[in-house]
Amino acid sequence: MSVVIRPATLADLPSLATVLAPLPLFRAYGLDASALEARFRGALERGEGLLVAVGEDAGGPLGVCWFLTRGTFGTGAYLRTLALGEGHQGSGLGTRLLAAYEAGCGAPPGGYFLLTSDFNTAAQRFYQRHGYRQVGALPDFATPGVAELVFWKPRAAV
Repeated sequence: MSVVIRPATLADLPSLATVLAPLPLFRAYGLDASALEARFRGALERGEGLLVAVGEDAGGPLGVCWFLTRGTFGTGAYLRTLALGEGHQGSGLGTRLLAAYEAGCGAPPGGYFLLTSDFNTAAQRFYQRHGYRQVGALPDFATPGVAELVFWKPRAAV
């Protein structure tokens, strides 16, 4: 399948939210399709980075990458969300979206940051394979009983 990664548009949001809402990650945080669509709409309105992976053959969104170019400590890029619809994990698409995030942020002086839930061990392994390391934890940050693990990747030496 041919996949294009491009900036998201308002027209992408309803189908993107519908594809992602069934994921266990979003269900764990009580986010349904309408809540996801509203969050993504807000990102576009604020001018934040919002990329969508679209299958040219399938015609619809397969995944998303939402980020801030300088969202952490004023110098580090922050990956808010990287998610793929069911059946697309392990396809290399996550790696492409992660690379698009890093490229879209340039070389932030503070490096690249993200949070991942303590229960999301597959995501933790994915980010570690791509040079991120856990540097902290925020217990009960997003929801009671769940620690958000802080991952960081320093920018490449210039």
